[in-house]
Amino acid sequence: MMKIGKTLTILFLVAGLFACNDDDNSVPFEVIGDVYVIKRTVNDEVKYANAYVAWGNQPMSHAEVTVPGGANFTLNPASENQNIYAKEPTLAEYSTAAPVEGNYQFLVINEDITHESTDLLDFDNIAFTPISSADIDNNILSVQWETNSAADGYQIRLINQSGDLAFSSVALPKQMVRFDIGTNTASGAWYETPVADNVYTIEFLTIRYEDDATSLDAVKNIQEIAVTEGEVTW
Repeated sequence: MMKIGKTLTILFLVAGLFACNDDDNSVPFEVIGDVYVIKRTVNDEVKYANAYVAWGNQPMSHAEVTVPGGANFTLNPASENQNIYAKEPTLAEYSTAAPVEGNYQFLVINEDITHESTDLLDFDNIAFTPISSADIDNNILSVQWETNSAADGYQIRLINQSGDLAFSSVALPKQMVRFDIGTNTASGAWYETPVADNVYTIEFLTIRYEDDATSLDAVKNIQEIAVTEGEVTW
């Protein structure tokens, strides 16, 4: 059975943003809603699903999103301080149908007051980034990939045989075409010690941000993620 990692969770960790920690009530509450498409191959078919995130600068008690056509989804707390609520797709929610473009309306509650945020989903169907090689030498995994003109950045993570996160890189610049992963890698975080002869799934994320995203808020304004997979034996 195919297992997928927690894309949203890893992006939160890598961003290091966990939403603003402005729990000072003198600061006006603000929320940013973000909908983006995750593209991946499931059972040899290219499929798509939406992910939803509400980023607040103060804790929220509720968050939901209404999609074009009127369907409504409840988001769940995704950070300990409840500044982030999110819904990421299950494997069953991936479909071969193209995502629905248009305005997605986020509604959140902070201190019993309702706030709204709208995010426009545009779909460009960015290409997967081919992994050229993934080789281990002296306990260091070297991953190389081809240039992708549609990418604004990349991220690499390793998933163990139980489907749990083993390693996650930081956000990698679009100019990069190689990344080395060792047990002392500074540009990422290990969540377990790699075990010799164990098989790990490489998930290579090609990330496209919204056109008006800046370096300060890019993680809150994602448009699409295309996930390329591979395997490596440590």
